[in-house]
Amino acid sequence: MEGVDAPGKGTVTCAAWIRRPENAHLVVVGKSKPSSLEIFSWNPITTSLSSSPKAKYEFGEGDDPVIIAVHPSGDELVCSTSAGDCKLFELDVKEDKIKLTSKEQLLLQGIGPQKCLAFSVDGTRFSTGGVDGCLRLFEWPKMRAIVEEPRAHKSFQDMDFSLDSEFLATTSADGSAIIWNTSDGTPVTTLTRNSDEKIELCRFSKDGTKPFLFCSVQRGNKPLTAVYDISTWKKVGHKRLLRKPATIMSISLDGKYLSLGSKDGDICVVEVKNMEVHHWSKRQHLGSDITSLEFCPSERVILTTSKEWGVMATKLTVPADWKDWQIYMLLLGLFLASLVAFYVIFENSDSFWNFPVAQDQAARPVIESVVGSDPFGENLDLDYMNCLQHLPRTSAFPLQSLSGYSGKPSCVATSLAMVKGTGLSRRSIVFAEAASGSVPSIADETSKIDEKSETYSHDMTAAMGAVLTYRHELGMIYNFIRPDLIVGSCLQTPADVDKLRAIGVKTIFCLQENSDLEYPTMAPGDVSCDTDWRRGREKDELFRYFGVDITAIREYANSFNDIQHVRAKIRWVTIWDFDAFDLRFRLPAVVSKLHKAVTQNGGVTYIHCTAGLGRAPATASKRSCFPKLEAIKSATADIVSTTRKPVKLKWHGTGCSTVEISGSTSVGVSFLKAIDSVNSWQRMALSYSEEEGLWILHRDLPEGRYEYKYIVDGEWMCNEHELITSPNQDGHVNNYIEVFDDTPDSNVQEIRSRLTSDEPDLSSDERAKIRQFLESFADED
Repeated sequence: MEGVDAPGKGTVTCAAWIRRPENAHLVVVGKSKPSSLEIFSWNPITTSLSSSPKAKYEFGEGDDPVIIAVHPSGDELVCSTSAGDCKLFELDVKEDKIKLTSKEQLLLQGIGPQKCLAFSVDGTRFSTGGVDGCLRLFEWPKMRAIVEEPRAHKSFQDMDFSLDSEFLATTSADGSAIIWNTSDGTPVTTLTRNSDEKIELCRFSKDGTKPFLFCSVQRGNKPLTAVYDISTWKKVGHKRLLRKPATIMSISLDGKYLSLGSKDGDICVVEVKNMEVHHWSKRQHLGSDITSLEFCPSERVILTTSKEWGVMATKLTVPADWKDWQIYMLLLGLFLASLVAFYVIFENSDSFWNFPVAQDQAARPVIESVVGSDPFGENLDLDYMNCLQHLPRTSAFPLQSLSGYSGKPSCVATSLAMVKGTGLSRRSIVFAEAASGSVPSIADETSKIDEKSETYSHDMTAAMGAVLTYRHELGMIYNFIRPDLIVGSCLQTPADVDKLRAIGVKTIFCLQENSDLEYPTMAPGDVSCDTDWRRGREKDELFRYFGVDITAIREYANSFNDIQHVRAKIRWVTIWDFDAFDLRFRLPAVVSKLHKAVTQNGGVTYIHCTAGLGRAPATASKRSCFPKLEAIKSATADIVSTTRKPVKLKWHGTGCSTVEISGSTSVGVSFLKAIDSVNSWQRMALSYSEEEGLWILHRDLPEGRYEYKYIVDGEWMCNEHELITSPNQDGHVNNYIEVFDDTPDSNVQEIRSRLTSDEPDLSSDERAKIRQFLESFADED
């Protein structure tokens, strides 16, 4: 343990690490009497701060720093002061010269004393938790207010962002804890606890493998550390670690260690893998409350502060981490050992290959006959890969018009008229040559893939109302929509990138999402919502059966300079692939991204989803698979006639404490962003108006039909004062509202009717407006 009290006058109130490149980290220290922020350099060898500050900012009298939050980039920090302001600072580091500059930020001024400040892991969100219980969540660095909830808590205790920055956990002085969605600021759930328990502190796991939320819980006089599974938000266990009430908690950047500090100055460090204490620092800040506790970004060192003992850096007595070069040497040794073992077995065992030996076959097969003479398909017959039928060719730019070709494509058929690359058939032939009889394991695997393809095609047919088939075992399949535009199924291996490059593809536009590429982690019956949603979940799981390694494909494509792999999200509602209303609101953003990629790269563009039957044709408007034309027409009309109507939803009743609203997939993203994960419905709270005596929600909505339900004190119900649907096939009913333009002398209705008709026709001005919209639309990550 090393005491490193920051030199100079003043009492230390808080401190934090500032991450810098090449592990040249800095430490920012807040002081009172006199009030200031000071930046010190850090020496990892001596575990000490520099003898004098490298930069300093002085506050006004009585304006003491209380909490510091540093942006992950290390270039900005926010400091909350006792005067009720949050000040933004910019850090400029040039060699040994450091400049700390205050920047004016109106949204952070005068917001009152803050208990918590936090940046998200990716640096795109910033949140504050006030002593008055107000939650503020901003998009960073734009400072767009995502949510400002004055009554989020009675008073804030702690907060933390998840590793993927999707969730924000907050705890209250009354012992409750709420999980928030950071995309729209809506509450996801409230953590369950016993009547005698108070949840005080919280930290998400950060190792990327264990989806947990750690919370310090006070059960009567017994302090515990509880663990919640963030996929279900249910408590999976607890353990006594510090054995005294914790006042502060921190987790290392790599997620390996969790640290707790007590109000009398003790610290314990726990290994997350086994939840065992690996380091104790008793009486670290003897008799003093620890105000700051944070792990060093690159060393096994923790930084702590208290008003009585100042700043302290403690070197942890934990097992040393493996260095990168040690890991590489071990892997190299294992690889060489494997090669030697392989060679020895190959030279001394004819039975190693386990192939039946025919009378005219050599006992040991030639290696080339197993892997194939052309394993990556460099010499594929590209003419055979092209589709059997083509649309009329034209030199027009593919995105100069959303309407594309009028009428039906010339290749319309009741089953897909597509062909495959020769890579798979070659592999089948190779196995036939290598074994004169059948190999049961190969036959079983082929049978499983065939069965999955059959199931997938059956559900695609039921979902889209057309007789369609998708055979994953046939490899990548596609159609030329235009000479410079292809729509097809997903790339299955990096070798498919070479096939597309060979036919002039410059842009691979991928509409697959992470949920399409992962195996299901929850049974459909676990979704405690409408049966229709579970059906959608089951359809979505079909995408995950085939195990496509999208990371390897992207890395291989991006290793070339003549082709770009672009991913785009075309579904807000991730569990429902064929919802036309959801597709309507996502199309403009996705087509804008496609338009920009094609403009930049030129050449041939390859658009694909998983099977090439739903999302991909929707962005290109054509393919013989009956794309959602109504969604395409409505999305076009939304761009040309951007009319929204104000809607006011009301709940009559004063005998309730909370009123929320949630919608089905047809609600659309601009209403509630209905569902953001397959595990739970997203809800939006109504505000209570004392003046009107009503619970109210205001929204501006485009034309359409919106279905929803109210949740009053946790109970789902319909509002008898609003329109109610007829029972669906499962007997469920919802409230609904229909939005349409009724403005006198408005031409919006005429425009929408024309653009959504069977023969839509865009004027030249409308085409120019759409092109301008696509080019100016803000890019999404």
